[in-house]
Amino acid sequence: MIVLKALTFGWCLPVRRMLRFLPVSVFLCLVCVLSVSGILPCQVLADDLAQPATTTDSQKTVLAPALDDTALKAAIAQRIRVTRGAKDERYKLYSPDLVEIEETICVHIRGTAFFAVKLKLHTPAAEGVDEVITLIVDKTGTLQISGVHDLASGANLMLEAVNQLQHVDVRDLPPGFGKEIFTGDGAHAVTAVSDPFCPHCRKGWEYIKLHQDRLKTFRLAHFPLNAASEAACMVMADAHHRQFKVFDIVDFAYTQLHSAPDPKKILEQFMDAFPELTKNWGQDPASALAHLTQTFGATVRRESSAAQALGISSTPVFFVNDTYIRGFHAKKMDNAMQ
Repeated sequence: MIVLKALTFGWCLPVRRMLRFLPVSVFLCLVCVLSVSGILPCQVLADDLAQPATTTDSQKTVLAPALDDTALKAAIAQRIRVTRGAKDERYKLYSPDLVEIEETICVHIRGTAFFAVKLKLHTPAAEGVDEVITLIVDKTGTLQISGVHDLASGANLMLEAVNQLQHVDVRDLPPGFGKEIFTGDGAHAVTAVSDPFCPHCRKGWEYIKLHQDRLKTFRLAHFPLNAASEAACMVMADAHHRQFKVFDIVDFAYTQLHSAPDPKKILEQFMDAFPELTKNWGQDPASALAHLTQTFGATVRRESSAAQALGISSTPVFFVNDTYIRGFHAKKMDNAMQ
């Protein structure tokens, strides 16, 4: 009997101790279950502060928060009606149905979702060329954001997503894109989308001249950003059409030409440097501008529209063989010509 009581007491003691800690154990188990099920918030890891998730119209990423597509299309349509409707009657009734969302990338930055969005703006005119643009917006689709930068480092946390959406495959270039400026004995084909007064475009032209012996062809697609640039591009288009000192005129435009608000001041500089041009233009800048606008204005605008249809909205852009390079980066150009 004594032995039996001792055994019974020895077994009951740990049980009583276990029962005393049972409520704590149950609570911890419940916390684990709730955390796994997503009811309780999870801590965001430092490596997840800017993680992109790509979505398209046909396939949405499950973990990405929803972008309000309807609100975004409506806001863009309204903006087009206001900004373009005053200049072109066809845009006064611009509909959200003409705004197509081609691709979106959601980037989570410190608990907030931002969206890089690639859109195609269909023209209301049958003969018009669709335009492709890239924007950064919030999830409501009503706020456009120029960029999201880390304050300490200055790094643009949306840059990778935007670059991904703006990438253009060289195989998508339309036939005859750009004008051939020169051919050589090198092994590489380069096409540039450029504005003659863009400082980075001018650096790119200096690079092209320095490595001319490495090139098989160099083509130039004009993308003027203002009236002065458009006048210069029309001059280069005229030179190419007549095959008159093409390289020299392009070199002058990218190295010596000075910008001016009045396009006639641009033409004066060309006429002083190349008096032979006045043979077809007329003797005064006003006549020259009228001639060039009538003859080559549409050519330059078509080239610019073709670039916009590819999603190109800024200069410079280089296609080095099969490599797409946005902006001028000498090392990237070197690597592409290895």
